[in-house]
This record gives sequence, C-alpha cells and structure tokens, in this order.
Amino acid sequence: MHGLPVIATKNGAPVEIHQVLNNGLLVDPHDQNAIADALYKLLSEKQLWSRCRENGLKNIHQFSWPEHCKNYLSRILTLSPRYPAFASNDDQIKAPIKGRKYIVVIAVDSASKKDLAFIIRNSIEATRTETSSGSTGFVLSTSLTISEIHSLLLSAGMVPTDFDAFICNSGSDLFYPSQTGDSPSTSRVTFALDRNYQSHVEYHWGGEGLRKYLVKWASSVVERRGRMEKQVIFDDSEHSSTCCLAFRVVNPNYLPPLKELQKLMRVQSLRCHALYNHSATRLSVIPIHASRSQAIRYLSVRWGIELPNVVILVGESGDSDYEELFGGLHKTVVLNGEFNTPANRIHTVRRYPLQDVIALDCSNIVGVQGCSTDCMRSTLEKLGIPTK
Repeated sequence: MHGLPVIATKNGAPVEIHQVLNNGLLVDPHDQNAIADALYKLLSEKQLWSRCRENGLKNIHQFSWPEHCKNYLSRILTLSPRYPAFASNDDQIKAPIKGRKYIVVIAVDSASKKDLAFIIRNSIEATRTETSSGSTGFVLSTSLTISEIHSLLLSAGMVPTDFDAFICNSGSDLFYPSQTGDSPSTSRVTFALDRNYQSHVEYHWGGEGLRKYLVKWASSVVERRGRMEKQVIFDDSEHSSTCCLAFRVVNPNYLPPLKELQKLMRVQSLRCHALYNHSATRLSVIPIHASRSQAIRYLSVRWGIELPNVVILVGESGDSDYEELFGGLHKTVVLNGEFNTPANRIHTVRRYPLQDVIALDCSNIVGVQGCSTDCMRSTLEKLGIPTK
C-alpha cells in the first residue's frame, strides 16, 4: 500500500499474491544465502526497486474489499442458478400464496389452543378486506401436526383454506390447503405436501436408523427416587412424520438441557435438530436443514414474496426455536398479554438474557399489548401491511 518492495516466502499464499502485485522477490525461507542475495539485489538495483514499488502501488487495489467482493460475486454468477429449480408440480398445488404481496405468519407458541384460535381469528379479521382482495395471505407456523391443526381450526369454527400454507412439525413439513367439491355438502379440505421442500430437508436424514438410536437414548433418561427409576421420555409415533421424530415428555423437570442434547447429536454425527415444544412436554427431532425460519425463507423464494413484506406474530415466549423467528429482513410482532403462558423450562434453562441475542430495539421488531382485532389492525398498518 505504501510502495515498499517485499521479500516473501516462495511457499503458500505469497506466491499467488506476488503473481498479482509483482512487487518483490520470493525466496526459500530456509536458505539464508537466498534471503541475503534478495536483500542485496533489491537495495543495489534501483530500477528493480522502482519497478517493484510502482507495481505495488498500481495493483494493491486488487486486494481491497470492493475488489474482493466484485471478484467473489463474479464467480458466484458463473455457478448454477441462484435459486433452486423447483419440480413443476404447481398444478397439483393450488396455492393462493403464489399471488400474494404480503404474508402474515402466526407463530404464537405461548398461548393455549383456545387463545391461539382467538389470535388467528382476530388476525384474519384485521386484514379481511385485503385478504379477500388477494394481496395478503396467512401462514400458520407451529410444532403441531397437520391433523392437530385441522382439528384446532374445525373446533374453533374456522376454515383451513383461510390459510395459504401450514408450516408443521417445527418446520419439517409444509402443506397447502385446498377445497374440493362444487357444493358445501360435497366439499372437503385436502392438504398437499410440498414435495420440493421435503426433498430439500430430508437430505442425509437419518430416518428409521435415527429413530432407533433416539428410542434407545430416551430409555436412558430417567427420574430417580431412591432405588426407583422412572422413564420420562417415550416414543410418540402418533405425532411423528416422515421428517419429524416426536417424543412425549412425562416430566419436563428431568429433561437434559437442550445444549447438552445438541452436543450429543453432534458427537454421534447425527444430522438433525432437537427441539423442546408444547411447554417442554414434547421433544421433536427434525432434519438439520429444517426449521420454521427456513420454511419461511423457502416460501419467500419459491413464491416470489419479498421478506420485508412478511410479518411474523409471536408471543412473549415459545418453543426452543423461538429466537430464530426474530432475525432477518422480515418484521416481527411480539404479542404481550395475559394469554401468554408463564415461561417454562425451555426458557428457564437459557443461560443468557434474550436481548443478548436479539436486538429488541430494532425497527423490525414491535411489541404490542393485547391481540384484539383493532390492535392487530393498527399494528399491521404501522408495519406497512394494508388493512383497508
């Protein structure tokens, strides 16, 4: 940068650097005579010194950050397409999300099913005009299975087709609802699994072999009372799916810390994520490429929705992937109120304050008191989501 010629080792990276700068001499670092000869040569030959000086000053810009970024991006452009090529099964997936401009993702884990249904109803009602006009869509993101979601919505008198998509099993499954039949008496709701997303997340997924290992591990987690041992984690096939292995937790107080469990997974070279959810009464193990936040990014890429136009509604706490729902270009609304269940063991074992990993003062994160329709409407309007 200052035009000083260099003498560098002829081994390793300096060889490539010298090819660009050509501002000195390369020598064997173990040869004292070679180093002495190079020093004498540079100091005694003024033309060589001047040439090395001029080359360094002229070419040093090639190692600047702007030049580095330009080179990096130019090489990326020579690679395969920026976004993956999705299989052409859009005809089988009747996805209204394809034409949406705005998406509201409901990911409230800290509410009871009754309160969650209330939040869903008010959120949809707050944007009813825009929802019917087609610019705003809804996605439910949860650790529930698709059958649990269906039952929840039907019991609350809601229609699954009010949603564009369902992110289920903590992000390991993605479904699109559709209505079949010409009349209300013959119509029924079906759920189409996104095969493209599944093929992505199940890459190197352990499947049945992983399940057998985890069942054996679960039998070793026990509650000890004197000489008595009682198993606290059991295989839960009812709430499992192809890419989600669920386990029922009888006593959350005896669960190992999530950090310890994740370390066990890494030591055993298991390509998966472990999550505590349902107030630590369920353990879900999902593929390493799956998560609720990644599912949202997938929807954005596949259906052409800009992430700044995505709003995620969360509670005061949530499942063990709660923190992942904050970072990124999307906007996050924290719903405060009495409907939030008290912080459970999932969060009491966190060894750091939430604000240490989440910039709660960020303009993309908004806290709001309550979840009424008017409250939802005013909050969404402030975030640029049209409601009228």
